[in-house]
Amino acid sequence: MKNIVLIALVLFPLASQASTEKTTPPQAFNFSCGKTGGTYSDGKGGVWVNGQKATIKQSSPTYWEATSGKTVISIVRSTDGNPEISFTGPNRTHGVCLPEDEVSFAPTENKKSQQQTGPSFSCSGVNKGSMEDLICQSKTLSAQDLKLTETYKQALAKSKNNPTLKAEQRGWIKGRNECWKEDDKNACLADSYQQRISELQSKYGVK
Repeated sequence: MKNIVLIALVLFPLASQASTEKTTPPQAFNFSCGKTGGTYSDGKGGVWVNGQKATIKQSSPTYWEATSGKTVISIVRSTDGNPEISFTGPNRTHGVCLPEDEVSFAPTENKKSQQQTGPSFSCSGVNKGSMEDLICQSKTLSAQDLKLTETYKQALAKSKNNPTLKAEQRGWIKGRNECWKEDDKNACLADSYQQRISELQSKYGVK
C-alpha cells in the first residue's frame, strides 16, 4: 500500500505538468504559405488560415495542427522559440510557410479590436522628415496606408502570393518615397496611394 502511495505521489506532478504543457498555445506569428495564402496566430490559442478560424489540435508540447477546411497547418516550436510552419492543402498541395512582413493575415475582427490610429507600419523608428514620418503625422495619409495594405492583402491572396506582385509593391514603396522631391509632398503621397489602390482594385478585382 505504501509503495502505491509513493508511485501516485511521483506520477501526479508529472501528469499535472504534462496537462499544463498540453494546453500551451502556439506563439504569435504571421506567415505566408504560398498558394494557400497565409496563416496568423494571436499567441493566445487562436489560429486563422486566410482569415478563417482554424481548429487546433496539439499532439505534444511543441507541435500543433491547425485545420481549416481542407488545409492543415503544421506548427513546430523550435529550440530558439521561432515556429517552423508548413502546410498541406487540396489537390495534394504542400509547402513551407515563411514569415510575412508586408501584409497581415490577421482576421478582420482582430484588426478592428486593435483600432489602429496610425498607418500599417510602426512610426516609432521612422526618420524625421521622411515620407514615412509625413504619413505618420497625417490621419488622412495613415488611413490611405491602411486601405492600401488591406487592398494589397486581398490582391496577394487572389494572386496566390504572386512574387511579381510583391516585387511591384516594393517598387511602388520606393516610388512613393520619391515624393520628397515635390513641393507639396502630402499631395504627392495622397495621389500615389490613390493610384496604387485603384490599380490593384482594377487588376485583381478586389475592394
